[in-house]
Amino acid sequence: MGALAATAVRIRHDLHTRLVNARARTDELFQLVREEAFYDRPIAERHRIIFYTGHVEAFDWNLLSQRAFGLRSFHRTFDQLFSFGIDPVGGGALPTDASEDWPTREEIQRYNHRVREELDHAIEHALERPEEGHPQLMQMLHVAVEHRLMHAETLAYMLHRLPSGKKICHPQKVAWKAPRVKSGLVEIPAGHATPGIHDSRDQEFGWDNEFAAHQVAVPQFAMDSHNVTNHDFLRFIQARGYQDSSQDL
Repeated sequence: MGALAATAVRIRHDLHTRLVNARARTDELFQLVREEAFYDRPIAERHRIIFYTGHVEAFDWNLLSQRAFGLRSFHRTFDQLFSFGIDPVGGGALPTDASEDWPTREEIQRYNHRVREELDHAIEHALERPEEGHPQLMQMLHVAVEHRLMHAETLAYMLHRLPSGKKICHPQKVAWKAPRVKSGLVEIPAGHATPGIHDSRDQEFGWDNEFAAHQVAVPQFAMDSHNVTNHDFLRFIQARGYQDSSQDL
């Protein structure tokens, strides 16, 4: 039992570290935005940037605070305001909110700071006493990390649409440390895959497209053994006679 408990603590500690690292990714993206541009909406169908500064924290709080740790809300208005949404409205309509409808950056930063402070304290307490923690804490932390990294991706292409004059260009010090590896195609035999969750009653968490489990026949295919670089991709399309990336592959 001692070894199992130690393993559980290590896994939870690793997940907490991953959550902290994921926070750093979204922090870096927000640091690219000039102060006056936080209330801009680079993509017409999406929220203003200011929404996402609160959303990534409110999601963690709404997911973990009460359910995992029994923490009481300290700002229910922000918990609800920043709780949901990549696309604010449906039916083809565009959002009509004004920048003055949103709280100030300072208010949101104070909320975010307290969310992280209270959750980190609760997670550290759970690491010290894993036998007392929520049985699904590890899965909850996985969800929190996955959610934040998904938003790091969507924020990246949102900020790509933000005019360059509204972004801060930080000095870059790039050093390629990873050794070059020789990639090659790996043949994957045909078979059956079962994506999804078998019974939603047995799983407290899951994205809405993970229910229910179903079997899919997958034909034989091949895939690269390592990540494909831009250079490799361009060589691939050139070798097959494509003139530019606008042609169908």
